[in-house]
Amino acid sequence: MKYLKISTLFALALLVSISSQAQDKFGMKLKIHHREDSGIAYNFFVGEDAADFQTSVNGFGSGFLFDVLTSRNSLDFLAIGTHNAYLSLGAGVAINKYRFKDNLVLSLSDDGSMVNYEVDPDANHDYVNTFFGYGKSKLLTSSIFVPVHLNIVIHNQFVFSAGGFVDFYIYGKYKRKYLNDGDKEKALIEPKNFKDFNLNKMKYGVSASLIHKKTSIGLVGTYYLTPFFQDGMGPELNEVRISLVFSTNPNLIK
Repeated sequence: MKYLKISTLFALALLVSISSQAQDKFGMKLKIHHREDSGIAYNFFVGEDAADFQTSVNGFGSGFLFDVLTSRNSLDFLAIGTHNAYLSLGAGVAINKYRFKDNLVLSLSDDGSMVNYEVDPDANHDYVNTFFGYGKSKLLTSSIFVPVHLNIVIHNQFVFSAGGFVDFYIYGKYKRKYLNDGDKEKALIEPKNFKDFNLNKMKYGVSASLIHKKTSIGLVGTYYLTPFFQDGMGPELNEVRISLVFSTNPNLIK
């Protein structure tokens, strides 16, 4: 919670400073506005164990190229500030998908205290690691999040947004698909079991975007400050998402 408090206080201080120099009026506005982050995107991990969890664009599996099954979409409903600088509050839904370059098998230790992983040791499992091959090793999660952004309009051409969010886990699964002696097989850690894999189910993160107002084209980056797994109870991984978006314009106050 401290991350959100610090970022909110900093944003408010900066907003007041900018607004005191602005020519337009300071105010508050209630307005439903869609803030979309899909388009051409890529999801990956950083952290101590990230080298073992490299993601792949095979099969558009890590959010690449208009994948409707992975996105971050939110509604801003409150804006406080001026036309040129304002703070926005919203709520959204995130669906994050990670397809791994290596065919990883996840498991829990006998006492459930540690998430273990290894490259599938069964030589009979053929993952057909081509772009449209049948096999895959893939993680999917979904969550709801509450973002707070400081938005600054630059020369009435661009909107720069930066802020923090709180993310609440609601669903996840881990799936492997492969050929075994020519037969298609699947191995699934179902949502009811995956929730016990020592996940951090409330996470904090930061995001930033630069959007061209007229075309609604821009760049968006998201980083989760809270690790994916609980400290000392799984691989050390933090989630990152970068995307080129085509249909978002966060200019709430006009």
